[in-house]
Amino acid sequence: MINNIEVCPHCSKKMELKTAPYNDNGKTLGNFEAYVCPSCGRVFYTDNGYKELTKHIMKKK
Repeated sequence: MINNIEVCPHCSKKMELKTAPYNDNGKTLGNFEAYVCPSCGRVFYTDNGYKELTKHIMKKK
């Protein structure tokens, strides 16, 4: 969980705040708020994105 990340730790490009899909065993569970690197595509979910993801998973159980 990350509140704010400005630069990708992998390639040093500026991160973009947007929504990103979360996949589990090849199945997309939804799109959640995250910082996404426009260069390498790494995704870091925000605290809010992670909370929403957790709620989504708990509903399925």
